[in-house]
Amino acid sequence: MPINFHQGQYIGRRDEQQDALGNLVLNAHTKLYVLADGMGGHQGGQVASTTVVDAFLAFFQNRNTEGDWANALRQALDAANFALAEHLRTRPELSGMGTTVIAVVVDEAAGRYHYISVGDSPLYGFQAGRLARINANHAFAEDLKKWQDAGEISAEQAAQHPARHAVTSAVMGKDIPLTDDGSGELGAGDWLLLASDGVQTLSDAAGGEIEALLAAGGTAEKQVSRLLAAVKNKALPQQDNTSVVLIQAGMADGKADAAPTQVLPPPVTAAKTEENRRPGRFLGGLTAAGLLLAAGWWLWLQPTPSPTAPVATEAPASAPALPTLPASAALPPASEAVGTTPQPGSDTASQPQTEH
Repeated sequence: MPINFHQGQYIGRRDEQQDALGNLVLNAHTKLYVLADGMGGHQGGQVASTTVVDAFLAFFQNRNTEGDWANALRQALDAANFALAEHLRTRPELSGMGTTVIAVVVDEAAGRYHYISVGDSPLYGFQAGRLARINANHAFAEDLKKWQDAGEISAEQAAQHPARHAVTSAVMGKDIPLTDDGSGELGAGDWLLLASDGVQTLSDAAGGEIEALLAAGGTAEKQVSRLLAAVKNKALPQQDNTSVVLIQAGMADGKADAAPTQVLPPPVTAAKTEENRRPGRFLGGLTAAGLLLAAGWWLWLQPTPSPTAPVATEAPASAPALPTLPASAALPPASEAVGTTPQPGSDTASQPQTEH
């Protein structure tokens, strides 16, 4: 079953692009796709996302991981986290930078995909006209939902909480609080969508805008163009960087929906190339208000020890559970809220752990 893909980026209302993208042919029927959304103010966000994407590609380029893709993705994440720790050791002025990451291995022969993710960048599946999120959302909003369902806070409090877009896990060169991994079937006509959270300017609910745009059909290239154009047309004053990678499974007769619009590069050396890494060229800093809004949340995650060099045969340790805060500790009085309410797709409070 042939696989086609296309990827694209929109800088939004940021001065620089902090998302990075990468892809690699692993063998004749298996391909790797990586997306990272950096955070850390000027320079830090781009450095973090690029370092992690490059480390994922280098790991797979330098190892024979045929077959055991789930374990290989875990080891690649360890290697990427260690690479970021090493970078911070030589550039301590970037302390606090980090990134989300999604890495997906697609096995065309088996009709399956395997993924690993950290942070709030979404991985969606689009099957039979329906969009569904596949990976876990490591965002404070998920905790707010749980407290709302338990009756501890109201829907209004959850919707207006200034830190609702804060991430609760990221790759920062230290212990990673939360990771998510899994696998699934990829049948003829199915799609996978990797994205940075800027795409959530569009509704990802059932029957929402993303689902409707993908249901309109067309090539992967046309679909990506539609998604990015729809985000741009929203014209949000604080629109975040938006990056998407759309993967299309071939049809039942063995033909893709259209001729491939992008061709994956052959395996290359670990050196960076424009073919295997397409980071953005411009970055956007965080606002001071965003830093203050969720700083308390990120105090839970700091400091943690720097990781040791990954060992190929060593299984990663399980992620520690985050503590449960009472609603009173999580909801500051309205008089303590700083700045304006962040919009979906905005970076105002989604990346609070850095300073610049």
